[in-house]
Amino acid sequence: MRERTRRSAVIATTMALMAATACASNPRPGTYTRLIITGSEIRDAGYRSAYEALTHHRELIVFEGEIGFRGGNDDPWVRDANGRTQPRPRMSQSYHVPLLVVNGDFNQNDAVTTLRRIPADEIVTIRLYRQSMIPSRYRRPGAEGGVIEVNTR
Repeated sequence: MRERTRRSAVIATTMALMAATACASNPRPGTYTRLIITGSEIRDAGYRSAYEALTHHRELIVFEGEIGFRGGNDDPWVRDANGRTQPRPRMSQSYHVPLLVVNGDFNQNDAVTTLRRIPADEIVTIRLYRQSMIPSRYRRPGAEGGVIEVNTR
């Protein structure tokens, strides 16, 4: 009898852990969690533009006229006025505006307006780079907040 009770408790605990893990790892439908979004995923979700697709990405904060990475800069160190490296101060919500690159060209206009003008049918991929992941070809002033790279047909 004791063996049976213990086995039932183990099974119940295992099932509860599995259910909790499944619920925690499943984002709501239509929400992107990866740093690469394909054009087919965007079209399958029914979005009409690059802007609409990015408004559903968990890494980004999108306001009416602004877009940026959640948590801001992922570099834990900052240089002070004397050039010394110190830990970055924590803020309740930091917000860093990424640089927009469309087909390898740096966007000179408003990023949100440009993203709204890129139709979903033309998108091949959208790739998000946080500061530490920016490839050397995109490292330049203005890219400290990350890069959003859009490749179209």
